[in-house]
Amino acid sequence: MKLALIISLGLNGVLACAVLLLANRIGYWGRLFVVLNLDNPSGLPTDTLASRPEWQNEVKSQLAIAQNQHYKTCLFGDSISSGLGYSLGEGSFNFAIGGMSSVSQLEQLKLLTGAGVKCEAVLMALGTNDAAYRVTDGQFEKNMKAIVAQARTQMGVQKVVMIPAFYSTVEASRDPSLAGPLHRVNRINGLIEKIAAKEQAILMNEGLEGLFEGQALRQTLTTDGVHLNPYGETIYRAALLKMMSRLASS
Repeated sequence: MKLALIISLGLNGVLACAVLLLANRIGYWGRLFVVLNLDNPSGLPTDTLASRPEWQNEVKSQLAIAQNQHYKTCLFGDSISSGLGYSLGEGSFNFAIGGMSSVSQLEQLKLLTGAGVKCEAVLMALGTNDAAYRVTDGQFEKNMKAIVAQARTQMGVQKVVMIPAFYSTVEASRDPSLAGPLHRVNRINGLIEKIAAKEQAILMNEGLEGLFEGQALRQTLTTDGVHLNPYGETIYRAALLKMMSRLASS
């Protein structure tokens, strides 16, 4: 009996490690941790990334590169944006991390500003996870306003661009462990438009239309209904580069 229990625990440990490795490979580990949060009686995932060693190590790695650096453009976002890596051209830095929402973005921003990171312009691709996490409309609006204020006052940001939250496929939107429901993403996008107007930020979505069919991600452009495959990443990268070019010329 004891031998069987030991074997079972060993196999479960191996399985857990395999799941974590896979999640990290597709940029999904952040969402995995918040979904597994056991201190959540509502059953909805909560953003607890800032307390996780994996997230802390990722931010430390970013700071090792970006400390006291001055960038033309910085990208804030979640696993959809982090999947692009550092491929947005010279003078830019991709600070996106899997699982990020407006909640953990505030925590990351404190660390970035504390390390003397400066950005002339910021692209904010946030909201997709807020639609799935236990974040109210009021919290989201308050968080986003605080993010904009900190970026401007402590990072020297002159131009703030807000990108609408990404829709998942219809099928993925029905699974709370994968994504928020499409109607909630739509609600978040309405809030982003409202916040952008109030905070005199620039709302940009040019070039992103090809990723979606109506209010749903195209099945041919995703690996799992949420994250982009190489074809989807090509469209997204091209859209971001076009946005960055517009900012540089304005």
